Amino acid sequence: MDLLKKRLDIARLIAEELIGTIDEKDRVVLARWLDEDERHRGEYANILESLKAGNEAWKDQERGRQLMESRWGTVKSHTVRKTDRWITWSKYVAVIVLFVSIGIFWLVNEEKQEVENGTVAQIEHGSMKAQLVLANGKKVDLRPEISLQLEEEGGTRILTSDNRVKYSGKDSLAGQSTEVKYNTLIVPRGGEFSLELADGTRVWLNAESRLRYPVAFTGKERKVEMEGEVYFEVAKNKEKPFIVTVNGVDIRVLGTSFNVSAYQEDVVTTLVEGKVQLKKGNEQVILSPNQQAIWSDDEFRVKQVDARNYVLWKEGIFYFEDVDLETILDDMARWYNVNVFYMNPALKEMKFSVEIRRYGDINEILRRIEQTKRVKFEIKDRTINVYE
Repeated sequence: MDLLKKRLDIARLIAEELIGTIDEKDRVVLARWLDEDERHRGEYANILESLKAGNEAWKDQERGRQLMESRWGTVKSHTVRKTDRWITWSKYVAVIVLFVSIGIFWLVNEEKQEVENGTVAQIEHGSMKAQLVLANGKKVDLRPEISLQLEEEGGTRILTSDNRVKYSGKDSLAGQSTEVKYNTLIVPRGGEFSLELADGTRVWLNAESRLRYPVAFTGKERKVEMEGEVYFEVAKNKEKPFIVTVNGVDIRVLGTSFNVSAYQEDVVTTLVEGKVQLKKGNEQVILSPNQQAIWSDDEFRVKQVDARNYVLWKEGIFYFEDVDLETILDDMARWYNVNVFYMNPALKEMKFSVEIRRYGDINEILRRIEQTKRVKFEIKDRTINVYE
């Protein structure tokens, strides 16, 4: 991050506030900066005090003035739109120069010291991890190095190995118990995991997702409930349709492969092969391969897509084609377990195309986007700050 540029941006906001032209969006940014560090509030108080006292100590800050001379023209061109506004702005330049020239040195030294001390947060990519909640409420943490063998009522065995939970045994509890036992697989932020159900259906869960399912399927249908993003390869069984319930939408299949993403209220279903029927209330659609249905605003919208691109996440690849920045960064935030803050909310709507490994360095992904020269990023305290 260019620290001088950041402080010049804050200097502009302070000057805008002093002359009474700051808008509400910039006021929020300035307030956030003041809350970040007690030293920020101290600097701000010193600026106000200097204005009252007519302090000209900035003249002794030769090094700070030299820094300012190299950058001030650029900043002025971006922040001052009208000549008369610049004339008013210039009344406060002396004090703002003092603020920037003094503050930049402790900021640089602070960042250098953090790196030397190893205190800068290391952003690691996601990994195979999940939590299995058994029918009796017991919770089991799952990781690649953990192998378990469990057994549920009715003879269904649960094996955990090779980054997968596998159910085997009878695909029916008939004659064993009239009560259906449910398990839940929960994948946190920064995680992913896979699952093989008792009927042979294979399931992949993306970060911040969960699946609730019977340990064995009874009756005339196989029904599961999900949140987040899940990819299904459904085992064929004409006698028992497979139904996925998500946000009130029922996705009904016999044997097929499809991806469902529902991190928000919208439900996005992408069909790889076979056929699926989606239904909510009186609304319903049937999808063919390479079609995608989006449930939003109380209706289904269907479009043609290359379905492979929507399931690359389970192959370890981020793939976005002409997708808004908010969607891209939300996916990254879930995988790298970070937060995102936009200096300007309008940046969320900018469109980008990105294809890169999910197991790579987060900074490399952000650099790819920065190469467009349309947006910049700073990572601080596990937060991606987004600015123009």
